[in-house]
Amino acid sequence: MDIESLKIYNYELFLDGVNTGALDYNEIAGLIPVGAPQPNPTISSFLGGPYLPVNNVLPKTLIGTAGASGNYPRPFLSWAQRTTNANYSNIGAYARMIRYHKEYTSSCINDECGNKQSGEEMSIWGRIGIIPDGDGAGDWGFYAQRWYLTDDGTYDAAFWADRFNLDIPDKPTWWDQCSKSTYKIKFYNDPLRYDCLVEVALENVQFDDEQYYKGEPLKSFQDGSLALLPQLVGIASFIGWI
Repeated sequence: MDIESLKIYNYELFLDGVNTGALDYNEIAGLIPVGAPQPNPTISSFLGGPYLPVNNVLPKTLIGTAGASGNYPRPFLSWAQRTTNANYSNIGAYARMIRYHKEYTSSCINDECGNKQSGEEMSIWGRIGIIPDGDGAGDWGFYAQRWYLTDDGTYDAAFWADRFNLDIPDKPTWWDQCSKSTYKIKFYNDPLRYDCLVEVALENVQFDDEQYYKGEPLKSFQDGSLALLPQLVGIASFIGWI
């Protein structure tokens, strides 16, 4: 079976091939380009960039603008990568598709196969953006883009971190640090635009940020929680433990 037929008759299997690396991301129709890596420092001094991560906080309602200056967190970007963001003004936050299943058109012939497909998690990288026309126009959609897997070359985040003595995470590290929420939106790249589940980066949380651990601060407990001791003893006595 050729790849185009695979897309028609079993798009889930096609995406699984992309997910595992058996098929190239470029086989996804309408793939959003990432942009070239940052050039050497001499050229960069004339061209501009690179651009350090931007820690905007995107609300869970996803209310915010798209494009190069949108209200969403962004990883380390080269000049060309930031230009790509500007060229796609309807594209916004960074995301990962974790599930896509065509409930009514799957080529599976039994429930067991269907359940297996719908339950498996994948990693198709991309962005969320407003669908400009057609099915779902005006709603958020998922646009495939291999931003997480891109090779930033010699002059990557580590190079500039060393040059300027800064802590600049690469794209995978940045993603791991982000707080995320999961949404059900349409998969723009598939002409049928079925719903998919995607994780969206809302905020890049640093280790020393207050929201890194949302538990109660220790100082709020009185003397190591000894204030609760009388209540706990009373409960234990009531149920006959003591």
